Parts: sequence; structure tokens; C-alpha cells
Amino acid sequence: MSTALEVKRVPHSEDLSHPGEFVFIPKREPIRKFYSEPLTPPTGAFRRLWWNWFGKKYEIKQIVELLWPEIDTVIINCPDCNQPLATTKNHAIVSLEPLTIETSLTCPYSKTHTFKVADGKIMTA
Repeated sequence: MSTALEVKRVPHSEDLSHPGEFVFIPKREPIRKFYSEPLTPPTGAFRRLWWNWFGKKYEIKQIVELLWPEIDTVIINCPDCNQPLATTKNHAIVSLEPLTIETSLTCPYSKTHTFKVADGKIMTA
């Protein structure tokens, strides 16, 4: 690829059909659920009396369900094979308009095509 290919933003990932098209997917916060669980009282008369007066009767537990993506992500079509690939924690998104990604991307399907996205253009690295 000798010339730089312009990137084009599309609204949904289903609309990715041409090389260089991308969609931005913002980070999603995890779902947090809380529930209380009763504690079993200690054995022994003195410990049991102390627990009845001052002890905690319930323990609050938290369940965290992580949702994809945990970070801001760009899904972009490879300029060579036209297959979609997503950025990871290693690829910092510098700006969306024009699209600039800090590090180079490598096509996960062929593993031989590395390209850089800067100022809204895709260039071979």
C-alpha cells in the first residue's frame, strides 16, 4: 500500500464493510451487585454474649460483573484483508476526529501486515 488510506467512521459495527472504516465503542462500567449474608455466631458463653451486644450480624458481599469493553475501543477494518480488528489496552486512542492511535496495529489474521493510524489516515508501518 503506497498511498495513505482515509479512515471513515461508521455508526455501528454492523456497518463495517470497506477497508479503513471504523467504529468507536465507549468503555462500559461493570455491573455491581450487593447482597448480605448472615454470619454464624461464635461458640462459648462470653464470646456469644459479646457478639450479641457488639458483633456484626451480617456481612455485605459484592459481585462485580465485567462488561466488554473495559476500555475505550476502536474496531477498524484492516486495509489489506478487510477483516475487523479491535484495539486493546496496548493501543491508546489519542483522538477520534481525526482518528489517531498511539501504537501500530497488526492484522491478527495475516500477522504480516502492520499499519499505523494517524491524523485520519492509515499508513503501513
